[in-house]
Amino acid sequence: MGRKSSEIVLFLQVLLLVVPAQAQQLLDGEFGGIDLGRQLIEPARFPTLTELREAVRRPEIYAVLMMKLFGDGNNHYLPIWSGDGQRLAFQRSDVRMKSSKLLLFNSLSQAKPTLLSEEPGTYDYMFRWGVNSESGFVFARIDSRAGATHVWFSPDGTNLQNQTPGPGRHQYPALYQRTDGIWRLVYDRDGQLVHEAWNEQGAVESAAALAGSGSRGTSPRWSRDGFRMVLARMREQTRPGQVAAYDMVVRNLRTEKDIALPAALSGAVRSPSWSPDEQMVAFYAKEQGDNKPWRIQVCAVVENGSSQLLGDEVVVNPDFESEGPAWEPGGRRVWFFSHSRRKQAYYPLVAADVKTGAISVIDYPNRCTTPYDVAINPITEVPEIAFMAHDGLPQDLFVVFMNHY
Repeated sequence: MGRKSSEIVLFLQVLLLVVPAQAQQLLDGEFGGIDLGRQLIEPARFPTLTELREAVRRPEIYAVLMMKLFGDGNNHYLPIWSGDGQRLAFQRSDVRMKSSKLLLFNSLSQAKPTLLSEEPGTYDYMFRWGVNSESGFVFARIDSRAGATHVWFSPDGTNLQNQTPGPGRHQYPALYQRTDGIWRLVYDRDGQLVHEAWNEQGAVESAAALAGSGSRGTSPRWSRDGFRMVLARMREQTRPGQVAAYDMVVRNLRTEKDIALPAALSGAVRSPSWSPDEQMVAFYAKEQGDNKPWRIQVCAVVENGSSQLLGDEVVVNPDFESEGPAWEPGGRRVWFFSHSRRKQAYYPLVAADVKTGAISVIDYPNRCTTPYDVAINPITEVPEIAFMAHDGLPQDLFVVFMNHY
């Protein structure tokens, strides 16, 4: 029954989520002529139902369909799925204008994504969906005219408001929506974590430093219940003038106590991400020194817990902090690209089993090269994976559908 269900899900997922409204409709007796309104990479046509049925029955994981979801001649980065798996946001960098803007697919059936803002002279990045929110999000905006970086907020994807209008550098935002309509926001303000809350009537809690030792940190990520937060906490022994060193911790916001995640490597850490059941945290880590490779470290969220190192020479975005290592929805594996697995400019997908460390290498059409930023749909039963790669000079947004996990 599981394979039967996967066949149906895979068919509907590919057909319904990515067919633009103006694309060719399916007629009686007509299947091979479906027009997805996208550039298919491989195969060059929509697979038949027989091919989909055979795909989900094969034991090995492989790519069933791959398409270029968007490209406009600019470079694109950091795809990030909404919590319900329906929306996809990403970043566009215009090299000629030295600007960065954010684009949003409110549905993958959109022919083209929505540009969040055309505000001139600004640099938009660090997009984050609100936890437990259907459509709310935040992002950071560098305003060169004001000489400041602000956090902007939208409750619905259309109305944008500056949530931190004062001077200073406000970045790495994390948004949470409570069931009573209160929004909670934590962000890095000049190296200190700050919390504030509001609802439709106005402020509920004014901006104030996050209590306890966790205030000297960055890269916060809310848990779904709103009572915990994983963050990178600055080490107390870091002296003025030194490059700041951080440890990953999980902070209990009710007890104001931290659980330190064990450091398997002594150097840098970045980009934490909760496992789907929020019992573990994965993040990127590497040893001290130049040109040291990144690996993925996975830790159980318990006192005196253990850690596991996954992968080798993991590809991370060198210019922007990503959402973090990409968990598959069941939490069994973490997916990434690896420099050690590449074949010239082609990098296959790699999936590492969290419990055993076993590695699976999954190919996709190798005309796409030098990929970055793996993002897995957190809801779908079959893999729907977005990433950035080159199909020519610019870096475009691709989506690949696998047969199963």
